[in-house]
Amino acid sequence: MATSSSTRNRPCRAGQFKLLLALATVLISLLAACAGQETPGSQPAVLPGETPSASAVSFSKDVLPILQSRCMKCHGGEKTEKGLNMTSYEKLMAGSQKGAAVIPGDVDKSPFVQLILQGKMPKSGPKLLPAQLQVLIDWVRAGALNN
Repeated sequence: MATSSSTRNRPCRAGQFKLLLALATVLISLLAACAGQETPGSQPAVLPGETPSASAVSFSKDVLPILQSRCMKCHGGEKTEKGLNMTSYEKLMAGSQKGAAVIPGDVDKSPFVQLILQGKMPKSGPKLLPAQLQVLIDWVRAGALNN
């Protein structure tokens, strides 16, 4: 039974279209974040030197979902590398074997943020997106509140 080339290529083209659409969506989100524009569901970035209000970033709504998606594999549940558990605010603030992970109000002295900025964390899996990193920075800068 002979099949035409257009019939054979249809599933491949459909898959390519879905992949292209997904890549375009990611690209648009990244470009908007880099340009400082809001994307649907995102929070505006804080300008350098500007301090967000303490209520600007919520641990439970903004920070914890990032930790769950990028950090829990090594710092949650049964596995807690270097004794750092990120499953809750209290456990994150308790720090690790090396001491405090978060210094409220001081991004430069918070190993939690600095290791991400240096590209050392997460060790495995996808790195944080710029918008996710900005949320963590804003949260620490605003005092790392349990809100």
